[in-house]
This record gives sequence, C-alpha cells and structure tokens, in this order.
Amino acid sequence: MGRGIKLSEIAERMDLKNLTPELDLTEKEVHVPDVNRPALQLAGFFDHFDSNRVQIIGNVEYTYMQTLTEERRVYIYEMLLKHPIPCMVFCRGAFQQFYHDAEHNRQ
Repeated sequence: MGRGIKLSEIAERMDLKNLTPELDLTEKEVHVPDVNRPALQLAGFFDHFDSNRVQIIGNVEYTYMQTLTEERRVYIYEMLLKHPIPCMVFCRGAFQQFYHDAEHNRQ
C-alpha cells in the first residue's frame, strides 16, 4: 500500500474527538481515501467488505442496530471488529451503545 495519513492528523483536521484515548492515533494510518458506511455488514453480510476504509456509523446505521437484540448487536460488532479497520467514526451518540456492548462482551 502507498503512503498513508496518520489518524491523529485526520482527527485534528476534522475536529474529531478520540473516544478511545488508550489508543495512540499517531501510530495508526489510513491508506485508502474512501470511507464506508457498513450497512450490509451490520446486517451480517461481510463478503467483499473493504475493511481498509474508515467506517462511518451514522444515524441510519445506529437506528438499525437499535432494532436488533443485544445478543445480535454484540455478534455483529464482533464480526465487524475482526477485520483490520483503520478507524470508525460514530455520529449522533452511536458510540455509547457500541462501547457499552463491547465492554459488556469483554467481561
């Protein structure tokens, strides 16, 4: 892959907040300039998933995930995070539910 851009630079340029401060954004890079809204992946379809892209969880994805049982939501997040995603951008409060499910699953 070609030269990438550090996540710390993307976060600074776009005024994004790192909600996982335990991760050092200066050590991660994005090498693909495109983004992905993982609607099909959230429905469980991972064939042809381009995990090298920044993943964006917006209102539509968040609202869909709220229709799932907690067990299914955790399973889908597990499947999503098995891929080498450079970063995920959460909009409109979606991160809190994702983080809750991830923490709950870790225990």
